Amino acid sequence: MFLLLSCGSDKTQSLDDTSTGYLDRPVLGDTGVDTPDDTGLGPADGLLSPRAVWVSDFPGFGTGGGFADIDDDGDQDLVVAHGNDMRPGYLAVFENIDGTLDTVPVWTNAEPAYYGHLALGDVDNDGDIDLVVSRFLGVDRFESPGGVEVYLNHDGVLEETPSWQVGGFFSFSVALGDMDGDGFVDLGVAVGESYQNEPGHARVFLGDGEGGFGDEPVWVAPQAHYSFDVAWADFDADGRLELVLAQHFSGHRIYPNVDGMLGAIPMWVADAADGPFEGNTLDVGDVDGDGLVDLVVSDNDQLGGPGLVRLWCGPSLEVCHSIPQAYASAVDLFDVDQDGDLDLSYGGWWSPVSIVENVDGVFSSSPMWVSAKTDIVVEALDWADVDGVSGFELMVTDWTEGSGNRLWAK
Repeated sequence: MFLLLSCGSDKTQSLDDTSTGYLDRPVLGDTGVDTPDDTGLGPADGLLSPRAVWVSDFPGFGTGGGFADIDDDGDQDLVVAHGNDMRPGYLAVFENIDGTLDTVPVWTNAEPAYYGHLALGDVDNDGDIDLVVSRFLGVDRFESPGGVEVYLNHDGVLEETPSWQVGGFFSFSVALGDMDGDGFVDLGVAVGESYQNEPGHARVFLGDGEGGFGDEPVWVAPQAHYSFDVAWADFDADGRLELVLAQHFSGHRIYPNVDGMLGAIPMWVADAADGPFEGNTLDVGDVDGDGLVDLVVSDNDQLGGPGLVRLWCGPSLEVCHSIPQAYASAVDLFDVDQDGDLDLSYGGWWSPVSIVENVDGVFSSSPMWVSAKTDIVVEALDWADVDGVSGFELMVTDWTEGSGNRLWAK
């Protein structure tokens, strides 16, 4: 998520809906084709080719993205949300046909919107994967709030209009998790728009197991903040899921789960000494192998943040690794080299995608793989075995309108 900063000023400047660029954006090269490999980090290392093997042919400001078997045929399809804060875009499913993603979507929703990140899961408990997505801004862009939409999957096809939705707040990210242990997924929502609006309250909606989340949230954060990403994880190892939020202008935080409901007071807030904070994206997992959940957050530097990708290690959740990254954005923990531990994929705006290796519970000081294309506006990352033969592939959603979303393989 980002907005133009006017040159020579620290104030934000809104663009109209027909604009396609920023005043201070770098000069881009050929955004539709990967540049030749000059990194020396390629398939010889047993990882990914530095050049993308697939690029989508569907214009839009790619933002949310993830893999799931939408059509129930046993392979992984790609779901992408377009829009961001630039221009209304569509939700799209790129079908996996015999191990290859189609470059044009097999499904789009009926009405475009300023969509943010998405979550995929079985919302109505019927065995199909459904789609939940943040609607970052409303129809009047920064003048009106967005909300959340749910698209149910009926026999392998997503509905074209949402069967459940809620509005009245700006939201860039959502997460699904069973907070109360009833077997149905609940919905955590990050709330806030930090360019032109007041802070908001993160919230949780309780899943009914039939595709809905009620009329009102069952929990609302007492403090108003700008939250831009959210996840569920069991940080205190008690068998219940806590809610973690990546924050702008205040410390990232975790709310405890007390007997199936979140508490009002955070169980952890990132130390002010590690600020300023401009959290963009987070991920969770046991990086150091101690059996406890660790937290990785990208802190952007557009609005005064540090421009870092940082790992907070449990149980005390103190910064244990830090990587400089201008306009730090998407992060993803995944066992890239299949050696039993979690490696880190990350990127920024107008940057390459990089992967650092986990060696004995510690991230390497330099990347083991870097994409050849260096002008990707990285918004989301996800891994899946798309072709069924060569291990896992890496997907990135690219905000650059005409560039297309991308996939790398061995």
